[in-house]
Amino acid sequence: MKHAFVKIARWVAGLGAFLLGFVLLYSVLIVFFGLIPVNNSFAQAEKGIAVFVIDNGVHTDLVLPAKTNTIDWRRHLPLKDYPGADSTFTHFAFGWGNRRFYMETPEWGDLNLDVALSAALGIGKSAMHVYYLPKAPKPGKKEIKLHLSEEQYAKLVQYIFNTFQQDKNGRFLLIESKGYTSTDNFYEANGRFSLIKTCNGWTNTALKKADVETVFWAPLPHLMMRKLRNLNE
Repeated sequence: MKHAFVKIARWVAGLGAFLLGFVLLYSVLIVFFGLIPVNNSFAQAEKGIAVFVIDNGVHTDLVLPAKTNTIDWRRHLPLKDYPGADSTFTHFAFGWGNRRFYMETPEWGDLNLDVALSAALGIGKSAMHVYYLPKAPKPGKKEIKLHLSEEQYAKLVQYIFNTFQQDKNGRFLLIESKGYTSTDNFYEANGRFSLIKTCNGWTNTALKKADVETVFWAPLPHLMMRKLRNLNE
């Protein structure tokens, strides 16, 4: 009995040491790669298209105009699917993540270990979260405004567009009755969430694709947002 208890205690201690080491290594990698800049030659367009990166402290979204010369998002995200919005609403916010995490964790208090582990390990489908905004966000510490050229904006749009799963007619695949409110929805998405490719990593990659100066890797938002704030100083 004593021998079995010792073996279990050693196993638990070994597991704890492994997890602690993993967390420390992951944290070091976040800082290391989060301090490596990319697209250093980026300069904000003087008469460009305004987009926003918004941060709630854990998750980031991209906010784009509902309509520009590049794309009218309302053709793909029809107003009828957003009963709480109307034709005066001017912007869409886009975020990507683990579908189950999105569906089962509307509030952080709803998070449980099973959902967290399945998301971290890349288990399950992903989803695009889209919400309609009545106006552009007010720029601030957590709401970074960027001005992109039409070419840069087109690259950003293409990346977001390609993240949506589409039917044979090019229509986005709405996940019925899963929005948190009357002004947001979820859609089937491409890609798989993991500790390597997180919701913030998706945002960071979108910015890199659009030639925006950002960081090499951003599983968490903090270093990426710091870099973006510096672009407006």
